[in-house]
Amino acid sequence: MNKTMKQDKFYWLGNAAKAKIINQILSQISSEKDTLIFDYACGDSGDWNAILTNYPNIKLIGYEPDIKSVNKAKSKLKGHKVILLTGQEIYQHNFQADYIVSFSVFEHVYNRQEYLQLAKQHLADKGLFYLNYDDGHFRNYLNLNSPHLWKKQITEWLHNILASPLAKLGKISTFQRRVDREEVENLIENNGFRVSESFYSNLSSLKGLQKKISPENKQLFTQTWLEFEDLLNANFCEESPIYLGDTTNLWSQMGSRTLVLRHL
Repeated sequence: MNKTMKQDKFYWLGNAAKAKIINQILSQISSEKDTLIFDYACGDSGDWNAILTNYPNIKLIGYEPDIKSVNKAKSKLKGHKVILLTGQEIYQHNFQADYIVSFSVFEHVYNRQEYLQLAKQHLADKGLFYLNYDDGHFRNYLNLNSPHLWKKQITEWLHNILASPLAKLGKISTFQRRVDREEVENLIENNGFRVSESFYSNLSSLKGLQKKISPENKQLFTQTWLEFEDLLNANFCEESPIYLGDTTNLWSQMGSRTLVLRHL
């Protein structure tokens, strides 16, 4: 880890939205008592191994419908205080999480009402739910200067067109649909949540540049990236005509939005 950075910061995650969420949580928890975090659709566990190693008082419950990803997560998180659930197992466990995190998942959720209802059920009375969604799949513009990417970009475009019709026929595992701001805010209110904070992340130019940064400098770069986006959110977030499902100017260049939710 880069010695110029504090050891309790996880700027090296390489994703400004995720880094901000994780660091917000870590700044709030106490080393004197256990904290339960629920990663709602955790994939193969991402960066949790390093986080749990540094914060042994964190207990993690992860839910992931893809069994292959769950098996990878079990291997990566062996030795930590972790419960990993898949399929219908989530309905067989009763727990109250201090924090729920959902990283770039909501755009892939077919039944968004049910998704929020389950989060409501498992969030502690004074808990926080970090609902993050991403628009990257829907900003897949054909780059005429990069013919080697055309196949991937066209495939993604077709995927977006076919995802909803296929989901209606029962194929929901590959579903994706843009999250409309008005839709998600109505769903949040209807399911008994209130928004205590919201912010936009992943400025497109910086997100692209971080892929070109050498490994030894990624942590410092991500810290700089995050601090700059904090300034944008604090000083330049304005309402504007609707664009790509949102009426905030930052959304035009920052295709990731996080809503910090509490119970009403």
